[in-house]
Amino acid sequence: MITHLEQELEAIKSKMFEMADLAIESIAKSVRALKDSDSHLAEQVIRDDSMLDDLEVEIDNECIRILVTRQPAAVHLRFVLAMLKINTDLERIGDLATNIANEAINLHGRPTLKPLVDIPRMADLAITMLRDVFTAITERKAEKAREIISRDRDIDTLNMQVYRELFTYMAENAHNISQALGLIMVSKALERIGDHITNIAERAIYYIEGVDIRHADE
Repeated sequence: MITHLEQELEAIKSKMFEMADLAIESIAKSVRALKDSDSHLAEQVIRDDSMLDDLEVEIDNECIRILVTRQPAAVHLRFVLAMLKINTDLERIGDLATNIANEAINLHGRPTLKPLVDIPRMADLAITMLRDVFTAITERKAEKAREIISRDRDIDTLNMQVYRELFTYMAENAHNISQALGLIMVSKALERIGDHITNIAERAIYYIEGVDIRHADE
């Protein structure tokens, strides 16, 4: 029989998955807006960020209410604490997608300095990681979450490739500097999104196993 507390926790999980879907959509749309120089799509990403912000507040309030009134223990307590942290990471992913959308607007409809290849690949990797980490949470599979953490290296590698290529463009022609710096910012935003997804995977492991693996290699 499902308890009232478990029903409340399921409601939080449902909102968290809604938030994850919005974050995924923001990443995809912001990079597509950049690739296609589509300022209207970029503006939509910026407007929709308020939905992520609203959900963050709702989830925070609900988690805090449960901590105060229900005093959950063991796995239920770990779940609430993990959701509080994951909530923040998802909101920051939305903010980073907004930064990318702003860069798309800065293009003023002009094509990008070069056809974008690595930046969309970084976005695709991040989206797959984000989907998979929430599958790990649903299935309570810590090993799946650990595997997702290892994939962040692929995003870091692509980020460095983007840096090297764009610095070459800047060295060849000073007129390329402004847009190249903007694309470097986009690449850095996607690298930071990968870091936030890694954080989510670490919180998932804590929820599932009760083990805090942050800074484990330090």
